[in-house]
Amino acid sequence: MAIIGSIRKRSGLLVAVIGLSILGFLLMDALNSNTSVLRGGRRDTLGKVNGEKILYADFVRRYEDAVSNLQNRMGGEQVTDEQRNMLRNQVWEDMVNEKITENVYKNIGINVTSEELAEITIGNSPHPYIVQSFTNPQTGSFDASQVRLFLQNLDNDEPGTEPGTRRKMWNNFERELKKDQFRQKYSNLITKSFIIPTWMAENSYRNQVTSVDFKFTYLPFSDIKDEDIKVTDDDLKKYLKQNSKKYEQEEETRRFEYVTFNIEPSGQDTLAALNFLNEKLADFISCKNSADDSVFVKIYSEEPFSFIYHEKDYFGSLSVADSFFQSPIRTVIGPYLQDGAYKYAKITDRKLLSDSLRVSEIVFSFANVKTQGEAEAKRKLFDSVFIQLDSLKGNFASFAATFSDDANSKFKGGDIGWVKRNDKPEQYNNLLFYKAQKGKVYKTNTQNELIIFTITEDKPSKPGVQLAYFSKSIVPSPETERNIYAAASKFAAENTNEEKFKASASKLNVKVADNVRKHDFSVMGLGNAREVVRWAFNAKKGEISGIMTAEKKYIIACLTNINPKGLPDLESIKDRIKYDYLRDKKAEQLSKKLIEAKQKNIDETAKKIQKEVTTANSVTFTNPSLNGLMYEPVVAASALGAPANKLHLPVKGNAGVFAVEVISKKEAPPATDFTSYTQSLKTQIQFKSNRISDALKKMAKITDNRFDFF
Repeated sequence: MAIIGSIRKRSGLLVAVIGLSILGFLLMDALNSNTSVLRGGRRDTLGKVNGEKILYADFVRRYEDAVSNLQNRMGGEQVTDEQRNMLRNQVWEDMVNEKITENVYKNIGINVTSEELAEITIGNSPHPYIVQSFTNPQTGSFDASQVRLFLQNLDNDEPGTEPGTRRKMWNNFERELKKDQFRQKYSNLITKSFIIPTWMAENSYRNQVTSVDFKFTYLPFSDIKDEDIKVTDDDLKKYLKQNSKKYEQEEETRRFEYVTFNIEPSGQDTLAALNFLNEKLADFISCKNSADDSVFVKIYSEEPFSFIYHEKDYFGSLSVADSFFQSPIRTVIGPYLQDGAYKYAKITDRKLLSDSLRVSEIVFSFANVKTQGEAEAKRKLFDSVFIQLDSLKGNFASFAATFSDDANSKFKGGDIGWVKRNDKPEQYNNLLFYKAQKGKVYKTNTQNELIIFTITEDKPSKPGVQLAYFSKSIVPSPETERNIYAAASKFAAENTNEEKFKASASKLNVKVADNVRKHDFSVMGLGNAREVVRWAFNAKKGEISGIMTAEKKYIIACLTNINPKGLPDLESIKDRIKYDYLRDKKAEQLSKKLIEAKQKNIDETAKKIQKEVTTANSVTFTNPSLNGLMYEPVVAASALGAPANKLHLPVKGNAGVFAVEVISKKEAPPATDFTSYTQSLKTQIQFKSNRISDALKKMAKITDNRFDFF
């Protein structure tokens, strides 16, 4: 009781202590969290567009949907890190554009009604997205009934998929349809607000048709060595200021130098992989048939067993390829090295392959099926017909005429003619060409059909081999990785500042990453390296990183430059500025030399400067190539505007400073119909109007907090 009384007396103090502890915990969490409320209230806000929030939760939901949709389109394959990065950027751009354009569309009265949406999905004017998505890959024709069937079964998900997947996919698809309708209406509104006057079309006609033949000679920039021109930092700073618009950048970039310690297998790792194979080799050899091979490979090999046969061309320059076609069946060949793995290959079978087969089919199509019950009845009929043909040896032609949904073949005994290899979907193709035997009955399925088929004729002519592989990749062992990490750690401990880093890195083939942007996920030479990019944008100039990892490499980097948004400082783009400055100075000197050497005509001038004269034929504004060898639009424009038989110089081009002399000009003949040129200009405007979102984006106020989250 005394203790309880003591606690009661000090309850106020306890509450204060607990409160301070909780506050301290929250502050610590806030300071350490990338998404803290102390960083501008960004816990749930990924960004803002003109003051409107893009919520993190909304972004993640859209991103996960995009990943799921891509995975479905790829047939269930895993989405790579590179693809995920691409989708993350794409979703961000989509959400930013939506925020920008929503108000624009609203202000000018553009809308997409539910009736319009129905018209472009199930109506008489299907949207191109609909046509593309519901076109039969076998026939190449659009089937409108499939759209209705899909919509009727929105809540009937495929077996094994998450409930609601089908409806979620459609909602996302419908949103894209609606967005595209808005874009098209806005684009059309802009395009139709422009008028192409006749003079503009006529000018376009003349630019494309008027041509000129002229002689030219030139002094190339390479005639003057870089070191022959004195240049100071003050010269370059002045040049940068005078040409500031040319060098301004829209976002901050960073530059860093780095060394890599590649995580590669050692000689011991190579030997370990070979020893693993050799320990099990006797068991692999002793397998008596393909079934045993398949079980062994499933347990011990990294490469699954496949019943597919391959022709010799498939193996390319593989050193053991000849043995696959010359050694007896059941021979084990190897070991040999391929794609970073040691392999033994067993010849499980060899046979002549056909480039084409004559096939008969009985097709059960779901094109006109409207309910789940009808679909189930179709599947039961399919199974029943297959049993009649396979087990009871029914007449294939008769069953085709009675049950096949293929109107083109059902009254021809199901005969679809000769099928070339790889004409059919992969699963069907592999069964047809590598496993099926002439005269036997098989069943398969495609995207929207169940199929019973038989091979009626074949023309085997090319040898193919079926192999079972016993393989083991050569990978770094934990010990190897520890040794490589130790070497990286030693380098990091000994080189803690920029001076030491550069001195030591030069011995290790230092590499440079330039113009790295804040939201980049990959770096040239490093691949997917988001960790490195995040470090670079949190580091100070001259800072040395700890050990980072990317693409099987340990990386240590030094931040050498920060290029801010807007006009960068000279040091950050000094090489580029110097190149442009020297080029302009060379042009000044070469122009002066050419003017001083000017004679009555181009031939005498060329002789004076000891250069050759070349003739360029049929040069136009739209094709400013000099005989297909030099792209010189300024030179071409000068020739088109110069009088005939008169020397014109100097002209600064891409390759040097030119002198030109017009031989003849072929003017565009008089014309009155410029319809095609008007249409061409309209098409150009249409194309540019599709990029109006870029202009709107530049005018918008966008806050991008993605760096705090990813």
